[in-house]
Order: sequence, then C-alpha cells, then structure tokens
Amino acid sequence: MPKEQFRETDVARKISHISFGVESAESMQQQSHIHVVAKNLYNQDIQRTPIAYGVLDKRLGTNSKESPCQTCGKNINLCVGHFGYIDLELPVFHVGYFRSIISILQTICKNCARVLLNEEEKSQFRIRLSNDNLSYMVKKAIRKKIVEKCKKLTKCPHCKFDNGFVKKLTAGKGSTGGSVLKIVCEKHGGANKENMMKNHIEKFNSAIETNPEIKNALTASNNVSQIFTPIDVLKLFERIPQSDIPLLAMDTRRSQPKDLIFTRMLVPPVSIRPSVVSDLKAGTNEDDLTMRQSEIIFINDVIKKHKLSGASVNMYQEGWDFLQLQTALYINSELSGVPLAMMPKKPGRGLVQRLKGKQGRFRGNLSGKRVDFSSRTVISPDPNLQIDQVGVPLHVAKILTYPERVIHANIDHMRQLVINGPDKWPGANYVQQKGSAFKKFLKYGNREKLAQELKLGDLVERHLRNGDVVLFNRQPSLHKLSIMAHRAQIHKHRTFRQV
Repeated sequence: MPKEQFRETDVARKISHISFGVESAESMQQQSHIHVVAKNLYNQDIQRTPIAYGVLDKRLGTNSKESPCQTCGKNINLCVGHFGYIDLELPVFHVGYFRSIISILQTICKNCARVLLNEEEKSQFRIRLSNDNLSYMVKKAIRKKIVEKCKKLTKCPHCKFDNGFVKKLTAGKGSTGGSVLKIVCEKHGGANKENMMKNHIEKFNSAIETNPEIKNALTASNNVSQIFTPIDVLKLFERIPQSDIPLLAMDTRRSQPKDLIFTRMLVPPVSIRPSVVSDLKAGTNEDDLTMRQSEIIFINDVIKKHKLSGASVNMYQEGWDFLQLQTALYINSELSGVPLAMMPKKPGRGLVQRLKGKQGRFRGNLSGKRVDFSSRTVISPDPNLQIDQVGVPLHVAKILTYPERVIHANIDHMRQLVINGPDKWPGANYVQQKGSAFKKFLKYGNREKLAQELKLGDLVERHLRNGDVVLFNRQPSLHKLSIMAHRAQIHKHRTFRQV
C-alpha cells in the first residue's frame, strides 16, 4: 500500500503566532507526565520490558507496533510522545546559554545583584528597550552598550561593592582540570591592591593554620580571583530586581535570568530516540540521547550518596564536574576543551547536532526533504521548445503521476490509460475507486477488468503528458523566481530540456 500523503486533523486550527522563551523548572514539571529517577533501562525478565520511571518508560510514548502508549493508549502512528523530567542534585550551567550567563554577570553587581548603572542611565535604557517593535539587531546593539558601560564600572553605584572582571576560566589557570564550563571573577585592586590581598588572605586564616600551603597558593597570583559555581550564579540571578531584567534584554513574561541555570532537565519522548533491535547480538541498540540521560541519572545518584555519606570535597567536586560535562554533551556533543580524562569513548550526537547542518532537522527535514512526485536530472538546451515549455524525459513522466478524476468527458480516455498500465506511455499507475481508501496498483491484476469497472468519481493517477503544468527549478535556488511553472513536453532523451 502506498504511504498516505497527509493526515487530516480532527479540528481545524490556525496558528496565530509562535513565541520563543527560556523553559523554567516549573513549566518543565507542568508539561511532564513522569519524574524519571531509575538509571536502569530494562527489567531483568525474558520480555525485556522497560523499567518503570526510567528513561524508556512506556508512559513517555511508544516506538513499538505491538505495545500502545500507556499514557494516551494510542499506537505508534498516532501517539506523538510525552515528556518526563529529571531533577538534578546540583545546578549546572546550560552550555547553550553560557555566554549569556557571563554577559549578565558582567552587567550586575556581585553583591546586591543590581545592574551597574545609576538610576538616570537605567531609566533612559528602559525607555529605549520598552518598545515592542524594536528589531533584534537594535536590541542587541543597545544591550552591547549597557555591557560596555557596566564593564568600565568597578564600584557598584548602589552598595559600593568592588566588582571584578568576569570571564570564562581556561584550563590550567587555577582550574581543577575537571569541568569545561567555569566562570571566574578577577579583582584588579589598583591602589588598594595590598589591602585587598590582605583582607582576602585573612578570610582563610583558620584554613592556613592547618595547611600552610594555602597561603602560598593565595599569594602566588597577582589578582584576587573568585570562582563562581552554578549555585553562586543561581543565587545572584534569583536576587536580580524585576525592574532591572529588561536591561538584560530579557522579556520577564517569557523568561527569567535564573532559568539559564539547569536545575531540572526534560526527558524527550521515546519516539524521537527509538531503541533499535540488534540483528547481530541479543538486545537493543539505544539512542545516544537515551544513554546520556541514563548517565546523568547515575551521576545524580552518586552525588546523592556523597551528600549522605559526607564524602570529601574533591569527590563531591569531581561528581559535580562530571554532571556538568554530561549535561553539556547531552546538548552539544562537539564541545571543545574537554579534558582527555573525561572525554567519552564513543562520540555521540547531541541535541545541537540533530538540528544543525545539512543533515539536521531544519535543512534536512523541514526546508528540503525527500518527497513524492519530484525528480531531478541534468538540464540541456533545446531550441525547438517554446519559452514556456520544459522537456521532460519519458522515464520521469512514467513515475511522476497526476491524479485525474473520472468524468463523462474523459471516461473513455481514462479506460485506455488504465489498459496501457504503468509501463506504456501514456498510461496510469494507480486507480482509487470512489469511497475506497485504498489504491490499486496497475502493474498487477486484470487491467481490462479494472477499466470496464471504472465509474464516474474514481481517481486515476495517470502519467505526465504533454501540456501538463509542472513546477521547474534550477539549483541553486537563490530566490523565489528560481521556481517557475512550465508546460511539460515529453521526449525520449534522459535530460530536462529548456530554451
């Protein structure tokens, strides 16, 4: 049976608009059906049923023809899948928003969490950003001006706190060698440099008494630096006043700065990460996303055990760094700067890799995709054609069909086309009788009998013939005028022809 061309919806709906925003932890929980906590994928039984509350739970949808979805009860063709969520034991940076997080930290005070501008400048920028009709590029330019102004200010106008320069911590400069995503705030003391260093070392007095090496490490660096953990950043972002959020070029109705930090993760439906039964060995081949989620849950459990058992800070930090890396690789598996010790053995495909590039969802499946009733070949000149004609090879004309309804005027012609069948041009490939949902392929069966049974209202998918209007396009399509309608002229050669 040929595949269906489209599926009608139950209710006619018109999309009014699409808005994009940052997903909050609360909305993730609201749209999810289950809380995923189990790290194992299958039960230890003969049927290998997915474990309850695992990443392959049948309530997340189905990818099997035999078993329906346990949430909506529909089969594999009708169930679109359902989301779950994972609660992270410790917050981590979202790799996609990492630059935005650093940009916000450069804008706000590290003590009172307000934007580093005086009230007069704030009100001016608020008025400019309050215009809903501003284009993205204009907003970006205004935001850049705000960041540049805030970078020049070292002292907060509100609480008089000394702010330093915020940047990404590169490997080897005081980093623990674990995590890829780390933020450091360096305070350049200037005239007060000695006092700042003295105050900084005094904070570690009790620690220096037990371990004198700490003092050497503190005095070795010229700058007083502070590493911002995701917990520190989350606490700062939660304290940003609502009136200052528009100055970060964020819409308070759609997103909040605290949502840029991962505290909860969505588990996508099973239908977008199906398990494939292996022919070579017993069991299944799992999708990269499924395995990455399973590892995240495993690390979550390890950190939870460290919390309960009171493990050392190094073990705790190691688990946190690994959780940060796994969540980053889940989103973008081509992350640069990953330490060799933490590099995964087999490179997988993250969410970014599924969307970007030629084989991604946008270019590969949405903009350009494999479709029926289209063909391509080399184009050649033909001075014998008219300006509105295009030469179509006979080989193409037998495959590209046109559905024509049987009426009084054409019933005899349609009967002849059905008798000719799919191999003789002009002929027909399929017949769909009125009221029937199935098509009859004319390569097999008694074509003379089908021709005699042809009634008014039946649909005949006939071959392309001279004079049919077709859309013709030359690659590369640089603008809409590349695609034009032409009248087909069938010929026996193998290329498309045009004047």
